[in-house]
Amino acid sequence: MTPLYCTIEQLSRLFRMDYSALLGMLHQDARLQPAVKKLNRYALSEVVALHRTTAEPFEVGLDTPFLTLYETQDRLTKALGPMVYSTVLRKAAKGEIPALKFGDTYRVPEPLLTQMIQEKRISYRSRSVIKKT
Repeated sequence: MTPLYCTIEQLSRLFRMDYSALLGMLHQDARLQPAVKKLNRYALSEVVALHRTTAEPFEVGLDTPFLTLYETQDRLTKALGPMVYSTVLRKAAKGEIPALKFGDTYRVPEPLLTQMIQEKRISYRSRSVIKKT
C-alpha cells in the first residue's frame, strides 16, 4: 500500500487543529524522522505512528472524523455513565483510549472509539453516591 501524503492544510482540517501550531510540530517531526516529509507533504501513516498514544496500531484516512476530549467525554458519558474530563484525559494519555497527541492536544478517531465502546474495551467504574439514612 502506498503512503498517503498530505499538506499541512489537509492535516489541520483532518485533526481539527490550528494550522500554525501543527506546522511547527510537523516540521520538528520531519527533522527527527525524515520519512515523515516528502516534497512538502507529510505521510499520514507516519504522522499517526509518531503521535499515537497507544501501542495498538490504527489506520486513519482523510475522511476519518476526529473528536476532541470534551466530545469523547460526552460519548463515553452516554455509553458508560458519568465520566469527568480528567478521567478521559488520563485514559488518553495512558493509551487506554486510542488518541493522537499533538503537544498538549489530543484527538480521538471516532470510528475506533465507537468500536471500542461496542466491544466494551474501555473500562470504567463510576463512583456511586452512598446515601446515609
